[in-house]
Amino acid sequence: MKLFTTLAIILFLSSFLHIKVDAQSKNQLPHGFTTKSVPRGDKSSTPQPSDDSERIKYRIEIKRDSSSYTLKADKYENGVYISDHIFLEELDFIGKVYKGDIIFFEMVPDISDLSKMTLFTYFPYGTRYTYLDNPESKRIKYRKFVNVDHAKFNMIPLMICYIDDEQNNAEKLLDKYSKENLITINSKNELQEKILKNITKCLLVYYNLTKEE
Repeated sequence: MKLFTTLAIILFLSSFLHIKVDAQSKNQLPHGFTTKSVPRGDKSSTPQPSDDSERIKYRIEIKRDSSSYTLKADKYENGVYISDHIFLEELDFIGKVYKGDIIFFEMVPDISDLSKMTLFTYFPYGTRYTYLDNPESKRIKYRKFVNVDHAKFNMIPLMICYIDDEQNNAEKLLDKYSKENLITINSKNELQEKILKNITKCLLVYYNLTKEE
């Protein structure tokens, strides 16, 4: 029953998003961020990541009962959250999930273009990608977070994409909180105070698991 319910939600969401993005919705946002969605199979004007881009596959097994799942990419400038329309922030929304459910998706951060970074997110029903504009052609980088036990946390960070300066100050900052090039953060407050406030512009990719009664 749980699996059937989850599949039903996914099929409903897939049809909804297909209707929403048939016209290839594209939104130019302030602060140098752009987001766009296209339905599955549409390659007419969809960019493709460079061949040397890292392809990161995620397999998330839900370890708690009756939770609401949302995958998001939040924009920050010097620690200040840049609010967008809800459909631009949310990369994926399935709704209620149950213990034992598994969610699959793939992310490809393409940093081959000095003028912008493109974060591709591939789902079974389509593709969503987000630009991080870099008008000064500074170095765009990204770093993944170490896996955390989401049975204990509601907000689970996956990746941060950021613009660094010539002195590599952002990279040096992340090195302080990384082990084997994976960021280790113990709380949302620590993430905000130690990292986000000290990076000029970034995308924080994470998912939420909110307990439902």
